[in-house]
Amino acid sequence: METISLNSPLPVATDGDAAALRLQALLDSQPWGIVTFASDGGVVGASARAVALFEKPIVAGTTLEQLFGNSAIGGAEMSVTLEQGCELAIGDRWLWLKLSPAGDLGFSLAMVDITPLRMKHDERVAGLRYLSHDLRSPQNSIVALTQLYESDRDAFDACGGVRQMGELARYALMLGENFMFSSMVGALQQRDFARFDMRATVRDLVPQLEIAAVYRNVALRLWLPDDAPVWIVGLRPFIARAFQNLVDNAIQASRPSTSIAVSLKVVDGYAELQIKDWAGGLPGLHQRGRIDSFDEMAKKSSKGFGIGLTLTARVARLHGGTLYAESNQGLGTTFVMRLPCLAYASGRQRVDETLMDGERQ
Repeated sequence: METISLNSPLPVATDGDAAALRLQALLDSQPWGIVTFASDGGVVGASARAVALFEKPIVAGTTLEQLFGNSAIGGAEMSVTLEQGCELAIGDRWLWLKLSPAGDLGFSLAMVDITPLRMKHDERVAGLRYLSHDLRSPQNSIVALTQLYESDRDAFDACGGVRQMGELARYALMLGENFMFSSMVGALQQRDFARFDMRATVRDLVPQLEIAAVYRNVALRLWLPDDAPVWIVGLRPFIARAFQNLVDNAIQASRPSTSIAVSLKVVDGYAELQIKDWAGGLPGLHQRGRIDSFDEMAKKSSKGFGIGLTLTARVARLHGGTLYAESNQGLGTTFVMRLPCLAYASGRQRVDETLMDGERQ
């Protein structure tokens, strides 16, 4: 019985055996490994890639049972399992094996190295476990507050009441969004980005955010270019959530009877979205003048606001833009998210003021 080794994957063919030479060249040209079997079940040939993946010599005439008899897929149903496709660990590699008919040749076994995919899968599972663990704390606190509301209203109020439940819920939401963003970014392709109108997106989202503003007695005002689409190429759901994070943070930080101003304009080829509040300013903002990194704030925040800002900054960078915060005349914070835009629609660029607290001009 002849050994098919890495250096000699097929029994040596003569110059006259042109068909065998062409077959071997075809097998060796594939990025995956291929082992071919005769109709009687014995190995006929194997590509060099198959031998390398299998990590041991493949002997001519060897049957499937002899190749995989001691492995996890061995047994009476092995051929059925291979026909359906299965994973197998060999050394440090994970292989995907698929058995298929090969016409007059008998059948073939494809071997694909899926180690990188398996590692990504394991990372995703580990991330889900960490997320599940991190979510337990705010969820348990919300359940505890609910029980206090039913049994001891004074204790419920002393623990922050409905406001504290809202902050805990937002924190849990931020954790989930951060995980989703991190998981998706690595798999994004250029085809996932599409053109959308930033002006229309902002106009659609502000009325939804107005509910939280009304609840806290905060006036939400919007300034938009009139009838002039601001075209962005990107992921609209990501941009929309980043904008919502900024406005929601400003609403939660603002005192009753104050206001928040939202504006959109085009500056030097960038769509510049500004959210101004009069809530005193971020910690350290006055000393630094401008903040464009929010990682330290995320580590120190127990309410999820820092996580939301970090996520928003990452979304902006993903689209070739930036996010920074600067002082609003010493009375609050102005967040500025800049995103590269397409050609700005021609026509009059008049700015209208729309009062989102029910008053229209």
